[in-house]
Amino acid sequence: MLPLAGVAFGIALLIGTGAYAVARVDAVDSRRALVGGVALLAVGGALAVAVPAAPGAGAGTADGTDASANASGDPLTTVEGRAADPLTATGSVNATATATVVAAASGDRITYRTASGSRRTVRLAGVDAPGVGGDAPERFDGVVTGSRGRTCLADHGRRALVSLRTLVGESVTVEAVTDRPAGPVAVLHADGRSINRRVVERGHARATDDRYADAEEAARSAKRGLWSCGVVTNDRPLRGPNATGVRIAAVRPNPPGDDADSLAEEYVVVENAGRTTVDLSDWHLADDDGNRYFFFDGRELRPGERLVLHVGAGRNREGHLYWDATTPVLDNDHESLRLVDGDTDRVVKFSY
Repeated sequence: MLPLAGVAFGIALLIGTGAYAVARVDAVDSRRALVGGVALLAVGGALAVAVPAAPGAGAGTADGTDASANASGDPLTTVEGRAADPLTATGSVNATATATVVAAASGDRITYRTASGSRRTVRLAGVDAPGVGGDAPERFDGVVTGSRGRTCLADHGRRALVSLRTLVGESVTVEAVTDRPAGPVAVLHADGRSINRRVVERGHARATDDRYADAEEAARSAKRGLWSCGVVTNDRPLRGPNATGVRIAAVRPNPPGDDADSLAEEYVVVENAGRTTVDLSDWHLADDDGNRYFFFDGRELRPGERLVLHVGAGRNREGHLYWDATTPVLDNDHESLRLVDGDTDRVVKFSY
């Protein structure tokens, strides 16, 4: 759009020219027409001086800098009156920005503030942490399902949140934000290390893509963090009648993947928590339905020793026995198991 002063000047020029032409045709005193035209030109010039130029795109300041730049010299894109996130404003997948963590809402969600004052909440890309209320255990393959699994995940969800909140006030590098249907995600670094990877390494979350698959595998193998929820441990002290000290110390009912393909990873741990060696020749493992699963056949268990009974097939070795079952035995969410001494009919129970 032309500036108002330019329009006024053009109109004055046209009127002056027209007046001169009319004077020539109608034999009007040419000097009067010329005087009138000069007067109109003067008016147009005065308007050009009085009316300020309209601001345009890329208008500069007195020192020649871009007027749209902020105090630090960074160009800003405004959205709804606020400075937009420079990561998304650039449109570059390689864009990064330095920001300050101001809050953590969960074990995989952070709110940051950039130098321009822009705030944004993002999820950590490639990461899925349990919530503090306990999530569906089925999302975390290998975790015990049911109420026990949810309780365990809720505990580790709180731990993940506490760990992420230690970053509040810290400076982080934020890689380009990617908008997803469920919300924006980003990769964050602190002191040159990926926060996303650290969360998975510590067992606070599962990996949702291949970037952190190795970190998840390491955490699983060490049963670190939430992956400890795949093993049900017996933390109760021995009861008085259990004179032998034999008990079920732990159960792993839901190995990762299809249970039918991971039978050797499904197991029960039998422990001698007493002070004397126990002859297990006549002992067997059963459930509350009366199904007998395993006979120990001449095994002895020394004080403090543990014996891992694998459901699937394998080669027996020190501390490990296999009962060669062809189908899964243990329920993933609840089960009641019994160790039965065939000589005395003494029964040791454990439920989860």
